Order: sequence, then structure tokens, then C-alpha cells
Amino acid sequence: MDIGKLENALDVLRDDELDRALEEKKEEMKNAPAPKADERKSTAKGHRGRVKERFIQSGLTGFAPHEILELLLFYIIPQKDTKQLAHQLIERFGSVAGVFNADIDELTKVKGITESGAVLFKLIPQLIEVYYSEERKGVSVTSTTQLSELFKPYFVGSGTEKFMLACFDAKLRPICVTEISSGTSAYTSVELRKIMSAAIDSGCTMAALAHNHPLSTPKPSDEDIAVTRRINELLKAVDIRLMDHIIVGGSKCYSMRDGGDIGIFD
Repeated sequence: MDIGKLENALDVLRDDELDRALEEKKEEMKNAPAPKADERKSTAKGHRGRVKERFIQSGLTGFAPHEILELLLFYIIPQKDTKQLAHQLIERFGSVAGVFNADIDELTKVKGITESGAVLFKLIPQLIEVYYSEERKGVSVTSTTQLSELFKPYFVGSGTEKFMLACFDAKLRPICVTEISSGTSAYTSVELRKIMSAAIDSGCTMAALAHNHPLSTPKPSDEDIAVTRRINELLKAVDIRLMDHIIVGGSKCYSMRDGGDIGIFD
């Protein structure tokens, strides 16, 4: 027998067997049942569980911005992958802070974000404000840094200008922090009366002002200086000392007293 012809026949046979095996495998895969819903949920649950466990173990340390939003989205979008949606939010609003600062109408324009989801994002900054307000009760404010830290939480998530008044007792402990106006930079006579009424009603001996510049640096404008001077005169008339006027811009604060460019507080 021709050995060469035998080897060729065996090669053809092996190729045919391989082709048949491949075809059978393709057919088997095509006819295999799709993953059950419970299996998909289990996979998603496993990912969610790992993300939650990371937070339990080390807080938000090491979390990327989209992962922070993804974790929040777990609580409003059950049993669904939220990673892509978290990425879309970061791409649209630029950062976690940008998401918190966005209006509810803007948030709900993102496919997958319901009104409930938007409310959750807007709730976070408000919770920060309440948390720090309660944390600082009874703690004396004796430095510009402490005063700035007292005011900063009230401006988290605010895309519009807000004007705040803090009242203190003789030991520099906060009595109250009151929002005087929001969404405007025009401090009218009505708002001046509100400042005086809040200060007098609190029974304070000292007070401080703060407002934010959402879209600019925390430097005083001519209007800021004029308003501060007028408020200082009114408070002096009722024996209340104006401690400072803090301007918040992003993560930075400016003290008009420490600025040294005006003699308002003399």
C-alpha cells in the first residue's frame, strides 16, 4: 500500500472530524438557553455587593467619581447596572459636585434619571448642611478658618448666590445661621431689615455675614463692600459687633476682615 496516500487519507479524515466537531459545538451554543433573569440579577448583585463592601471597609477612599454616583444610584435603580449611567452623569456635568449643583430639570434630562433620582442628588448637599450645623453647636468660633468652615456647608450644591447671617453669643458660640436671600445679588432694604430682625431676635452680641460667588473667584465687589459697610453701621447702632464677611467661591474662602483692603470693621 502507498504510505503517502494512506497519510493523505488520514489527514482528510481528521479534517472532516474536526469540521463536524466545530459544527456540533456551534449548534450546541446556538441552542443553549439564554441566561436566566435570576442569574443576571445575581451577577449585578455580586457587583453591587463588592462596591458596598469597599465603602464599608474604607469609605470613599479610592472611589472614582463615577463609582460614587454608581453607589448612590444603587438605591434608586434596583437590580440594574448603573455604571454606564454614572459615566453619563459625569460626562454631562463634569464632576460629582457638578451633578449635585445641577437643577432637577437638568438632571431628569439624562435618560434613566427619574425625579426621585434627581431629588436624591439634591438632598445630599442639604444633608451636609444639616450635619455640620449640628456638629458645630456649642463650639466656639475663634478664627477665620473656623468661621469659613462654619459657612461653607451652606453653599454646597448651590448654583445661585446666597446671603447668610450667623449670630453668636458672648463666647463666640453659634446661636443660629440664617439664610437672608437666595438667587439674587441685590441686597435691598427689605433684606437689610431681615438681617437686623434676625440679629436682634437671636439676642446675639456678635454676628458674621457670608455669601457665595458661584461662578467667580471669592473676591469682594464694590457692591459687597458697600453692603457690608452699611450692615456694620446698622449692627453697631444696636450694640452688635460684625465679626467678618466671608465670601465663598468653589472650595476657597475670602475674609473681608483679613483682606485688609477696607476699614469696614474698625
